[in-house]
Amino acid sequence: MEPTGKLKRVAESALFPIFAAALMLPLLWAFSPLLHGGFFYNMTRALSEPRFLKSFAFGLSQALASTVFAVLIGMPAAFLLARRTFHGKPLLGALAAVPFCVPPLIMAIGFVLFYGRNGYLNRFLQALTGSTEPPVTFLYSFWGIVLIHGLYNFPLVMRMTADAWVRVPGSQEEAAALLGAGKPRIFFTVTLPSIAPSIGAAASLTFLLCFFSFVIVLMFAPPGTATPEVELYRAARFDFDQSLAAAFALAETCVAMAVLCLYALFEKLAVPQRREVGDAFKAQALHSAGGKFLLAVFGFMVAVFLAGPLVSVLIESLLVRSRGKAGLGFGNYAGLFSSGEFLASGANTLLIGIASAILASIAGFVFSVRAQKKNSLFHGTIFPMLPLAISGIALAYGWTRLLGTSTFLTIAAVQAVSTYPFILRAIQGSLGNADRKYADAARTLGSGNLGVTLRIRLPLALPSMLSGFAFAFAISAGDANAVIIAPVPGMNTLAGYLYRLAASYRFNEACAVAVVLGVISASIFLLKDIRDAAT
Repeated sequence: MEPTGKLKRVAESALFPIFAAALMLPLLWAFSPLLHGGFFYNMTRALSEPRFLKSFAFGLSQALASTVFAVLIGMPAAFLLARRTFHGKPLLGALAAVPFCVPPLIMAIGFVLFYGRNGYLNRFLQALTGSTEPPVTFLYSFWGIVLIHGLYNFPLVMRMTADAWVRVPGSQEEAAALLGAGKPRIFFTVTLPSIAPSIGAAASLTFLLCFFSFVIVLMFAPPGTATPEVELYRAARFDFDQSLAAAFALAETCVAMAVLCLYALFEKLAVPQRREVGDAFKAQALHSAGGKFLLAVFGFMVAVFLAGPLVSVLIESLLVRSRGKAGLGFGNYAGLFSSGEFLASGANTLLIGIASAILASIAGFVFSVRAQKKNSLFHGTIFPMLPLAISGIALAYGWTRLLGTSTFLTIAAVQAVSTYPFILRAIQGSLGNADRKYADAARTLGSGNLGVTLRIRLPLALPSMLSGFAFAFAISAGDANAVIIAPVPGMNTLAGYLYRLAASYRFNEACAVAVVLGVISASIFLLKDIRDAAT
């Protein structure tokens, strides 16, 4: 064999293990404290902790209730998006970006400003009714968390369900109607079975996002209650009990893996429908009174429950308080942009976001190539989506233990691992059968595996990689979890700076940072959507 051929084989065989090790080693380090004193001893000690079962009961129940709420809102929205045309439909479709371009911390602050005891909604209702007590008091409770999670994640359910709904062949529904079936029967016997796998996949993913939610639960959980994710953080950060934290992380992972298996099953069932090409149903104009009523109710809910908190953040960022008086102006923004700490945090956000997005995009491509081999672990759905079943807190501590301290690389790596599964899924969708056809043709002409990867797969996957880069950057920019959990001495990001301002009750400045951060994330998503539309 020629030296160049040997180099190609070495590159091909080494690339995947390098990336796999970068993902798996931090997980091993995160769970390694379980061995200190004995695995069974530490697990028994964790199970005997009163807060263990209490936190899991609370975490599972809030995640389940949040998922049901998100599905109940997402289904009507998916119907409107897939089957009806109306003014403002692009705006409804744009809501799909909310869970990704609006960081959870911004959403949490918005809910405090809008639904809090002194929030805009309570002040409006008190002025309207003349009451001296705020009528809305659910925020810091189980149902407050469910409301926030449901409203925050329903766009994900809407988008995944609408993508499946629009592919349901219109001929099947028309045939059922010709046989005398009414609309309810057509929905339950034809439409629902077709979109059920996508609903199940969306619900599974939503459950995982709610189960691992950190900032929202940390802020709004009732006194004495928490989720396993928050208890893990407390055990590691305040109790300095790494073994107990690792036990919490392992138990979380077992629950999440079971849900991930359900997600994989639903995804497998949904694949045949995605491959169907034919007489997809054509969206109809919204004429019926029932449809207009549904749109009006949904629009009211979005305006009050979702847009209200976000608009509250914008208003609060423009309120300049001085000597007990408040007026509208840009003083908070002027103060921020003259602050060295804010500018340094912005620069760190850009650097970490770019590094995280590059790592996530490359990892997504490498694993998508590996997934083309049927004997590969990455050929299925579970293994490539494994990071979705791993606590971000556990991963951050794993990287910190592996490197000895929290660093720039720690933050970027944790964020890259949490986003690459979505990029992987997008790249796999862009490769598909065309990849195999062109790859076989290239091999027939004498090209090796590395040549096929660089000349065929990379150009085919490049559009998805660029979209994935924007996606990963936007999520990284708004992620405060890694910065809070594993802070780097002397380094902060906009998300971390926002958290510190909010914790110091400097809400006007915090809201100004939130608006800047939201604009950055939304702009990246807008550029991605414009580019996707152009291609």
